[in-house]
Amino acid sequence: MKKNKDTHSESDKKKINSDQSSDEKIFSLSKSINSLDSELEGIKKNLQKRKSENTTLRVLFYTGLLVLLVGFLYSNSVLQRAHMRSLEKNIITLEQRLSHDINQAKVNLELGIQESKKEVKLIEGTDVFSVLKRMDYAISQLRPKHEQTTTLINQVRLNTDEFTNILKNQPENLRSK
Repeated sequence: MKKNKDTHSESDKKKINSDQSSDEKIFSLSKSINSLDSELEGIKKNLQKRKSENTTLRVLFYTGLLVLLVGFLYSNSVLQRAHMRSLEKNIITLEQRLSHDINQAKVNLELGIQESKKEVKLIEGTDVFSVLKRMDYAISQLRPKHEQTTTLINQVRLNTDEFTNILKNQPENLRSK
């Protein structure tokens, strides 16, 4: 049965095909081709339009990124310069404050030395150096019996020598300033 139907359908197709003239076939095919051609042209135009839009969007995107990058770099450099100026001002202020404090300490030290010099002068115009020399002479005349006493005497003599040197060097420092 299937063969009959297949055979029958083929014979029907031949009749339909034979009924239509070749001109009509050509006309319908050319009409189909023209409609496909116009659709392809529309698709081609849309693709070109989208391609140009994509290119424009890429240009805008990269331009925006470039502008953001340049803006960031510029603002960063401006902030760095402002920060450097601020640091320089702070350093200068600290240097000035330190210099003032050092000068104040020098003045206070010089005043203290001058006051101590006045106090060093003993009764009858004898100064400390003379007293220290007399004390050293008196100590050198001692002949202790114990080693511990000798050690203490030597320690006193060393301390006296150091004190004398300090007092002698202080006036030189003041004169040089």
